[in-house]
Amino acid sequence: MGLAAASVIPLCLISIGALFPKETRGRLVGLFFSTSFIASILGIIVSGLFPWRWLFMIPAVLAAVTTLLIVIGGQAAVFKLGRRRIDYLGVLRDVQIRNILIFIFAISFLYHGVHKWLGVYLHRIYDAPQWTISFFFVLIAVFGAIGQNFGGYVTDRIGRRVACELGVFILSVMTMLLWGKYPFFVLGIILSLLSIGWAIGHNGVSTVLTDFPDENRAEIAGLNSSVRFFSGGLGFLLGGPFVEKDFGLTFFGVGVLMFMALIFFRNIIPQEA
Repeated sequence: MGLAAASVIPLCLISIGALFPKETRGRLVGLFFSTSFIASILGIIVSGLFPWRWLFMIPAVLAAVTTLLIVIGGQAAVFKLGRRRIDYLGVLRDVQIRNILIFIFAISFLYHGVHKWLGVYLHRIYDAPQWTISFFFVLIAVFGAIGQNFGGYVTDRIGRRVACELGVFILSVMTMLLWGKYPFFVLGIILSLLSIGWAIGHNGVSTVLTDFPDENRAEIAGLNSSVRFFSGGLGFLLGGPFVEKDFGLTFFGVGVLMFMALIFFRNIIPQEA
C-alpha cells in the first residue's frame, strides 16, 4: 500500500511535465497538491463522524473509479509519456539536478523537524486540549491548500525562483516567531502563514522538477519524493532531543537555518518562468 501510494506523486509530476505547457504547470501542480490537504481535512471529518473502516473503504472506492477512468480514457496520455531506461545514478551526475535535490533535502529536513512536533508543542507549551490541536491541524491543511494554489499562480505568472524565495522566506519568519507564546488567535495566524509559506515554496520547486527534459523528468520526480520522505523522517528524528530541551529555541534556530538555506541555495532555482 505504501509503495503504491508513494508512486502517485512522481507519476503525477511526470504527467504534468509531459502533457502540459510550461506556463500552466505551476497551477496544475498547485491543484494536484491542494487535493492532499483537502483529503486530510475530509479524513479528520470522516474519522470523527463515521465508523473507522470508512477511512479505508472511501479511498478504495475512489481508487477503483480512478483506475477505471484511466483504463477507459487515459490510454493516449499514457502512451504519449513513452518508455525508456531509468538511470538514477546518471541523473545525479548533473550538477543542477543534484543541487536542487540538496535544496529539497535541506528545506524538507528543517520543515518536518518543526511540523511533526507541532502537536506535542501545542500540548506542552499551550496545554491545548485534543480538539484545539485538531482544529489547528485543520487550519494548517486549509491554508496549505490555499497556499498551493496561490503558489501556482506566482510560479506561472512571476517565476519559479520568486515562488521558492517567497515561500521559504515566509516559512522561515513564521518558524522563528514560534519562539514566543501568543493568544490562540495570533498563534492561528502564525501557523496559517507558516503553512502558506511551505506550500508556495513547495509549489515553486515542484514545478521546477516538471520543467526538466523528458530524459531526466522520471528520475528527478522519483528522487524528489524519496529525498522528501527520507529527509522529513530524519528531521523529525533528530529534532527530538532539541525540542525536548526547548521548543521555542529549537524552532527559532530552525527558522534561522531555513533563512540561511534560502540565501545559500537561491541561485540554483531557474529564474525564468
